[in-house]
Amino acid sequence: MRVELWTPDLCLLEVANALRKRFLTDKRFTRRHLVDGVADLLALGPLVVSSGVLVDRTIQFVENLTVYDAVYLVLAAARRIPICTLDTGLAAEARRARVTVLVPGIDALVT
Repeated sequence: MRVELWTPDLCLLEVANALRKRFLTDKRFTRRHLVDGVADLLALGPLVVSSGVLVDRTIQFVENLTVYDAVYLVLAAARRIPICTLDTGLAAEARRARVTVLVPGIDALVT
């Protein structure tokens, strides 16, 4: 089974920054963990879309979402693919936009 993981380019920076924060706050989380975490993300082979082609459509969600969150929703809507999130605000807005929401740990992410 082939699974495609679509993401705005912003995701790569967000994950790397979250790993960096853990590295700085958790002495058990070594530089090797940080490097391996970034490598693992890239090994997933995400299909990365430039935020530049999505940002103009984020404006429709300014009342309820940050531009950072809206870019994920815009991509999911444009590709007609589900969005996977634990963020309840993003999930609610996605449902209003008729985008399927998958919740990690609850929904099957692969069928």
